[in-house]
Amino acid sequence: MPTEQAAASRANSSKSSGHNATEGQAASRYNAVKHGIVPVHQIMFDESVEDLAELAAEYHEHHSPADPDQRLLVDTLIANEWRLRRMRRVEAVLWEHAADAFLAQHPEAEACNSAHAFATNVRYFERLQRMVNGCERNYHRALKELQRLQVARAHGLRAPEPAAEPPQPQQFTTSSANLASIRQNPKASPPVAPKPPDATLPASPLADPHASASPAKTWSRPSDLFPDPDGSN
Repeated sequence: MPTEQAAASRANSSKSSGHNATEGQAASRYNAVKHGIVPVHQIMFDESVEDLAELAAEYHEHHSPADPDQRLLVDTLIANEWRLRRMRRVEAVLWEHAADAFLAQHPEAEACNSAHAFATNVRYFERLQRMVNGCERNYHRALKELQRLQVARAHGLRAPEPAAEPPQPQQFTTSSANLASIRQNPKASPPVAPKPPDATLPASPLADPHASASPAKTWSRPSDLFPDPDGSN
């Protein structure tokens, strides 16, 4: 009985070897992307499903995403590189269309150089460059985040948070506690009431303060007050 089982196992292994085994290995290579990007939904015109699947398999094998977050970042890398490849083909077609447009606008011209073609469709080239810049920014941002997550996972640590943005300037506010440290103008003191005149001072400012006080003279008769000019009493 064991001999029959061994013979059956050898027969099955011989059937799976050779050309069929090679095809199976090549097909299994795309198993890494069965939960990731769907190639058939990303194909335009002259693009190939096999080329995108090959690109996705290379990225998944290289980065080996360990969780859905990392797989999403890997898919972002794949999508942006695929778009960059497409933009290169679009640029080549734009040069051809720009050259044809220049020759159609200038029938007297014998040929069209790159400067003429660029000046003819400069707006299209500028829009294309903006799209390329956006794909490159998204690619490098996703790659940086993926590396951050993988380093944290390799060390068994919690993924560090991305660098915080610099603090925004705050509006200055003055509290009552800070008022003491702020220099302020002194408040005007209330007016001082005038002092009553001193009884010891002379009533007239022309009087001599050092003169001795003399008793007041009394008048008994009118003639004392008004003396007779003849000298008689």
